Amino acid sequence: METKAAQRKWLLPAVCAACAVCLVVAAGLAVFALKKPGNSLELDDNATMGILPGVDVAQRQQELQQQLDETMIAFSINASPVFASGSAEGNLMLENPANNAKLLVVELYVDGTGELVYQSKAIPVGSYIENVRLDKVLGPGTYPATAYFKAYREDDHSFIGQVGAAVTLSVLS
Repeated sequence: METKAAQRKWLLPAVCAACAVCLVVAAGLAVFALKKPGNSLELDDNATMGILPGVDVAQRQQELQQQLDETMIAFSINASPVFASGSAEGNLMLENPANNAKLLVVELYVDGTGELVYQSKAIPVGSYIENVRLDKVLGPGTYPATAYFKAYREDDHSFIGQVGAAVTLSVLS
């Protein structure tokens, strides 16, 4: 009968060998997957590294940043707000961060019915609304919902776009 020390002598090399086999198999599968036809791109021989001659790099960066600032919508919301009753205020905690540079209007829809249960007025940049009362009284229960943040330009109030976030409303009584 082997002692525990003798059993451990062969256990470590066996585990190392099994790990080595697994690594070899994984490497082989990775090489095979990368060599599939149509799964690779060939670089154009006529491409020159760098920026086109005559391009003002600072101006290009400013233009790209402006586009990025306008298309990105930053916001914050409580993903699981609680309402003591269907007519009580709940902790929705809506925020329009200071770096957002756009007005936000929030619309909250119950997923199952598509019913609009809350709509804010325009929330200024760098401000928040902590507690809200729903526009529609809901009975006790849990409601999967979607909050849509609609973004508007500050200067002319024209619509930019919207983004949605999943929330779960809990009405206690």
